[in-house]
Amino acid sequence: MSVQQLYAEDPSLNKLLRIYGEERANTLVQATMREIGVDTLQRPEDRLRFGAALMKKGGLLEAIGRAIRIQAILQGARDV
Repeated sequence: MSVQQLYAEDPSLNKLLRIYGEERANTLVQATMREIGVDTLQRPEDRLRFGAALMKKGGLLEAIGRAIRIQAILQGARDV
């Protein structure tokens, strides 16, 4: 799944694109995915971990990460 598909599927990820622009958002998404050791964000569990990783960065990313985590939980991810 491409980063562009991720943005289209997830309103919270789309916020990253709108706020930071395509280049910075792509860099941020790819770096965060590497940090948590995933290649895609297709599973709700992966999105939950991705959101948690963004939250650790603080500031606006914390708020966006929280929204991503909530969306993942609504999609069936378990917060343990």
